[in-house]
Amino acid sequence: MKQMQNIRSLCFFVALCAFANVRAQLSTNEKPVSFGRESEMQVKHRSTNPIVTMPQLDMAKIEKEDKEDEEYDMPPRFGYPHMVNYNLNNSGTWYELSNGDKLWQLNVICPNALSVNFCYDKFWIPEGGKLFVYSKDKKQSIGAFTSKNNKGDSLNVRGFASGLVFGDDVILEYYQPKEVRTEAIISIEYVIHGYRYIKFGEKGFGDSGDCMVNINCDEGQNWQNEKRAVARIIIQGRYYCSGSLITTTNLSGEPFFLTANHCISKVNKDALNDPSLDYTFFYWNYEAPGCSNVYTEPTSYTTSGATVLANNSSSDFALFRLDEDPQNLIDYIPYYLGWDRSGVSSDPGVCIHHPKGDVKKISTVADQPVSTSYLSYAESANATHWKITWGITQHNHHGTTEGGSSGSPLLSAKHKVIGQLHGGYSDCGDSIMAPDWYGKFNLSWTGNDNSSVYRRLNCWLDSLNTGIQTIEGLLIIPTPRTMTDDEQLYSNIRILGTGQLTIQGEIEQMGNSQVIVEPGGKLIIDGGTLSKVDLVLKPGSSLRIINGGIIETRNGFKAPVGALVNIENGKIF
Repeated sequence: MKQMQNIRSLCFFVALCAFANVRAQLSTNEKPVSFGRESEMQVKHRSTNPIVTMPQLDMAKIEKEDKEDEEYDMPPRFGYPHMVNYNLNNSGTWYELSNGDKLWQLNVICPNALSVNFCYDKFWIPEGGKLFVYSKDKKQSIGAFTSKNNKGDSLNVRGFASGLVFGDDVILEYYQPKEVRTEAIISIEYVIHGYRYIKFGEKGFGDSGDCMVNINCDEGQNWQNEKRAVARIIIQGRYYCSGSLITTTNLSGEPFFLTANHCISKVNKDALNDPSLDYTFFYWNYEAPGCSNVYTEPTSYTTSGATVLANNSSSDFALFRLDEDPQNLIDYIPYYLGWDRSGVSSDPGVCIHHPKGDVKKISTVADQPVSTSYLSYAESANATHWKITWGITQHNHHGTTEGGSSGSPLLSAKHKVIGQLHGGYSDCGDSIMAPDWYGKFNLSWTGNDNSSVYRRLNCWLDSLNTGIQTIEGLLIIPTPRTMTDDEQLYSNIRILGTGQLTIQGEIEQMGNSQVIVEPGGKLIIDGGTLSKVDLVLKPGSSLRIINGGIIETRNGFKAPVGALVNIENGKIF
């Protein structure tokens, strides 16, 4: 008992520490400064390396390594890392614009590459500076990356990773306004030479099997909140997996992210020994807009960097804290999955994932999950994994999983995480009916009785030590949003002081969920219905019910002192 009390105290302390120093991204989504201004550029200093060319890849060796990785359940690789040492002082060319501003450019060529991306061992930009990465033909560009992307400070510089640019000829450009006197620190450690990744819709990376079902098909209709929790991960710039945001008992929306341990073991990352994932980035909302595949790359919503909080090979889980919070992405509202740690097998649900790094897919579980050890068919109540098989859906689709799906959440029929994908035998070929195995969430909760806070989930996801076994998902409303469709919400909804939620459809809260309105937040029932809800109005929040709107609470309704309630031809039950 004393040991358990010590663990609880340490859990609480570590979890408190985890919530500090979460930084925002992101890029400014603007064109590079040099576009259209080449005539103003005068060479200020030319280094000996204005253009650098990477070696040709030994594809026979790479294919052999990738086959070995596949045999050992390692995450798929799409890019080869060229180790380099390029920085603002030893490479590239400095230019001066006619107004006194400065530009630095480095042209990197990876022969026959399908994509190029960069991992920076040192990345720090002063306020006002901007870094861009773009293709030589100027058809693609990412950035600007600014001081908001700094993970450390100028004395304690950390790393960074920028996203993929398609093609083999890429330019890095740093812009420094004349009034900025502090020098940036930009040092490239790896150039990632993409040999599998090509644009969505073409053969190669991003091209999953033809049995896969897009998340926006009818099969995903009831999972539109949950899909926004799932992201494609590029691990250390060159491997890809899937994973999902997950909620905590304090409902505060910390950017905690669940995936598989084997997704980070290949790059030797570990919560206790080497937790930094500076070279890792996350693609949000990476999906086709409808049911049919399209041949246009989805809009990129990306964040960069993470820290491994806990991981364990027993149930193959890894929990990250994201360095850049997806709440700060423009036009993207993240969702945090609820969970069930009871260990009781559930009715069949779904998996949402990125097979082969493709756009988001949904696969439907055929039968109740069975408790077994990994890759075993023998049922055992105390085993570490759920064995599942995939079912044919209402439109005769039959989604499975593939390489790149690893780490994706297994969701119960009640929309709660019960595990994350470890591996298995299913694919779109002859193995379409073969099983897959997911590490059990309830075993991950205690790390299979591991006493270290770095090997278990409970210290991070339940820092309040509530002891609850299930929790609904979490939807945070930071800005005005309107719900017009009929929805069943397996969610807690938290409306921030800057947020406003307008209900114009038929919204039914499921499970033990709440609508929490923070001071300054607004809940408006405009002709719609919000039913089966536990409503928490905090002092300084407001509720309006207009145009015949209806709000039906579970336990009656009482507005606290300081909450503003205005009812115009509406109803509260």
